[in-house]
Amino acid sequence: RYADPSGTRKVDSGLSLISFGETKMGKRQFLMVVVGIATLVAVMSCSIAPTVVLYKVSGTALTVDVTYENSIGGTSQVSGVSLPWQYQFSVTGSAYHFLYVSAQNSGSSGSVTSEIYVDGKVDKSSTSSGAYVIATSSSSLGSY
Repeated sequence: RYADPSGTRKVDSGLSLISFGETKMGKRQFLMVVVGIATLVAVMSCSIAPTVVLYKVSGTALTVDVTYENSIGGTSQVSGVSLPWQYQFSVTGSAYHFLYVSAQNSGSSGSVTSEIYVDGKVDKSSTSSGAYVIATSSSSLGSY
């Protein structure tokens, strides 16, 4: 141990001290801080691939009315749609997202199939046949 001119005591561990104004740290501590910051920057700069959601409605019905949960979490509706119909959007992050698509046959005959695809794979599917039937599919992504 030795005393510096300011009268404070320092322990000489064989490592030089690095000074930042009033804050002093050893080279090993400094290196740990630099590695920590570099790791944080690397993790934050990694681009997380978005999840692609696709709603599809198909079938033999001439026209359908479609209700669906849109990309911003609201409900949208389209009427008198010819088949096939689809709507696609992307979701980033791990926040909760409700997924929903429902189609009602507008006629007295035919079939309707509603499907939800997540990253190209069928997640949910529903089929109904007959006059004015409804096919509904719902799912979710992420967590609360």
